[in-house]
Amino acid sequence: MKKLIAVFAFFFVLFSVNAHEYYFAFGEVEYNASTKKLEITLEMSAHDVEFDMKRSGTNLDKHIEDQVKNQAFKKNLETYLAQGFKISNGDLALSLTLIGFDVSPNGMLYAYLESAPVKLDTKLTFCFNLLMESFPDQQNKITFIRNNEKQTAVFLPAKPTEVITL
Repeated sequence: MKKLIAVFAFFFVLFSVNAHEYYFAFGEVEYNASTKKLEITLEMSAHDVEFDMKRSGTNLDKHIEDQVKNQAFKKNLETYLAQGFKISNGDLALSLTLIGFDVSPNGMLYAYLESAPVKLDTKLTFCFNLLMESFPDQQNKITFIRNNEKQTAVFLPAKPTEVITL
């Protein structure tokens, strides 16, 4: 009887626990004055990205951590990220290139992007709605760094766009 109760309790806990109850993605955007490029690191849950990519129609035959050397997947990831993370310099939308990515042992995906050389305007507009369609509780945050000065912005489903004045 004790074994039956233990098995029942195990399955009850297994099915009642979510993978996690919070959804966050973080970005750090730094302006490199010597190259005149924006250098970007995005940090998010790899399994959330996998879920969202599958939901949006991307066929994944392997987990993200097993795709680091797969150039076709890298291009798919770049396209996916471009839909949920955008930067405009003044009125000009910037094109971002995915340099690479990796997945840490704790399941966090780090994507490294950069812009082409750019002369900064008086404002940068960020749209960071990555993962918000799949996860309504998703909250994203960026830190923008220029000349060792930091500015932050928070993005919510109700407000996925923020302006940082330079």
